[in-house]
Amino acid sequence: MNDEQRIRERAYQIWEEEGQPEGKEAEHWRRAREEAEPGQPQSEPPTDSLESGATPPPNDSGRRY
Repeated sequence: MNDEQRIRERAYQIWEEEGQPEGKEAEHWRRAREEAEPGQPQSEPPTDSLESGATPPPNDSGRRY
């Protein structure tokens, strides 16, 4: 599995863990990318207002995750 697929799956897992909220895709992708980078400290998620309007790139099937 490549890094992009691993990040996509982790972002999806975060989304599910948080109750599948609308509009937090960018935060979930950011967190998943941070977790995938070795040696990077975990950070607190930003407020929704900082991430509003951002959409992560779709996967091969066109879905967000």
